[in-house]
Amino acid sequence: MTENCLSDLCTQNEVEGLSSESTVSAGVYFGFCTLISHILLTGITVAIVYKCLVLKLVHTAGHAFYCTIGFVFFMGEALLVRNSQYLENLLGHLNLNRLHAILGLLAFVVGIGGVGIKTWQKLERKREDPEAKVRHFKSNHAFYGIVGCGLLLGSVISGVPLYFGASSSSTIKFLHRFFGLSGFLLLMVSQMFGYNTGFGRRQWKPHHQKLFKFFTFIATITTVNYEFRRFVRDIIVWISRGLFEAASIQHREDL
Repeated sequence: MTENCLSDLCTQNEVEGLSSESTVSAGVYFGFCTLISHILLTGITVAIVYKCLVLKLVHTAGHAFYCTIGFVFFMGEALLVRNSQYLENLLGHLNLNRLHAILGLLAFVVGIGGVGIKTWQKLERKREDPEAKVRHFKSNHAFYGIVGCGLLLGSVISGVPLYFGASSSSTIKFLHRFFGLSGFLLLMVSQMFGYNTGFGRRQWKPHHQKLFKFFTFIATITTVNYEFRRFVRDIIVWISRGLFEAASIQHREDL
């Protein structure tokens, strides 16, 4: 994936008149980040999925299994593939959009399934023992997870008109990017808090938990790196456009 130049990046460089050396350097940098992201997202997912399968998906293992596949792997890959010039050349723009949409939808469906499993288990425990203390969405892991799910839902909904071509609004595109980016960030924060839960402490030694947190943090940074850059660029463009329009209106009023 190091051959990624990333089409939006190249377009922006042309507009800004940057040198070819700067363009190549930026392409190599983002391509390297993308490669690291693919490796870490896959490695983290395989390690956790393997442990959950060994546990036969019993109790929290089922929750961890589906949430990791959905929120870590599918959602991370959905962000990465959308900006891949290599895949766009290989698959075409339309098929790349389809791949991005499929991965995003799988992230939501599979991940929400994992959340549903844990919620159902808690409800069943409360039903079997009314005196049991069952907490719903009170921990940091659960709080960031449920908020991240809400943002992911916003990403899916805002992506529908974009996918079917019903809207080319810059506002919808901005909201879709905001929901997807912030949703992934919060879900990865939830993932890191998940290593501190009772399930995480029972299944992995303290140094393994630290390694998981470290690799998850690096995977988060390298995955959102380019998308965050585009998000900041969009904000700057919006602010600049607003200031320019305000100045134009003021100028006409002064005439």
